[in-house]
Amino acid sequence: MITNFLISVQNKMSLKTWESADKVVRKDIIKPGQYSKKPSECANCEIIVENISVINASVKDLKEKYNSEILNNEGEKTVIIGEATCEIDRQIERAIKMMVVLEKSLITINILLEDIDMCLITKFEITLTKMQPYKPIWEWTPEEKYSLALKYKETAVRLFKENRCVDAFYKFSKACKILITLEPIHDLELNAKLESNIDNLRLVLYNNMAGCQLSRKNYEHTISLCSKILSKESDNVKALYRRGVAYGNLKDIDKAVMDLKSAVNLEPHNQMIKEQYILYNTKLQEANKKFEDMVKRMFKT
Repeated sequence: MITNFLISVQNKMSLKTWESADKVVRKDIIKPGQYSKKPSECANCEIIVENISVINASVKDLKEKYNSEILNNEGEKTVIIGEATCEIDRQIERAIKMMVVLEKSLITINILLEDIDMCLITKFEITLTKMQPYKPIWEWTPEEKYSLALKYKETAVRLFKENRCVDAFYKFSKACKILITLEPIHDLELNAKLESNIDNLRLVLYNNMAGCQLSRKNYEHTISLCSKILSKESDNVKALYRRGVAYGNLKDIDKAVMDLKSAVNLEPHNQMIKEQYILYNTKLQEANKKFEDMVKRMFKT
């Protein structure tokens, strides 16, 4: 048994290449490291980045256009797993999570640039010099989970204000996934204030995720998220407004007017909501008038 275990360990250690299932990230070991735990969420990693090269962009673009904080220059840096705020850095974190201490690897990242239908191919070498692990998520207290989810939410709000809707959505989603691990929350017997804070944060996250989806014209996802909110809080104005606009863009005018009318009644001085209500209510009245005229023509004697 011991011999088989050692052979299994040696086989894993000798694996020179790892590639993600979606083919976005590839890691080729240049120098094997020490057998140790791999980084997980919140692990503090000290790395050295060298020999950055890019296809279909420049190295300068990685920071200025694609917002990478890890590849903004070469040299030593600290990465805390989970804190990435752009697609490139999220993929780098995936690679780092597959490394062991003192390992040096060539990382290749292939990201499809939808706006120009081309792949951004980035290659660089990373050495994981030190790693301070963090306890696994199932050992986190509810207070720790709430605190981290709140931190991710605040980062996401900043990204949303910078018009980085996709990056914001990933961060909101990450915060939401942390809170989901607390379900069913009533079984945890938390104090009333913490339970209320967690429930409120979850609704805020759903609402902000809906805002991101609406800005990306993903109307079905917007409706799904807003409906979750409204099942818990029927007078949530933002959710009513966003779902109403989403219904309107999907040509479901009746439901759009219903939601927007409710939102207007709750916030009658909100000009943005009022404008959307007038827009879709006018369309509804026009559609009803056309239907009435058609019926009259059909039964005209």
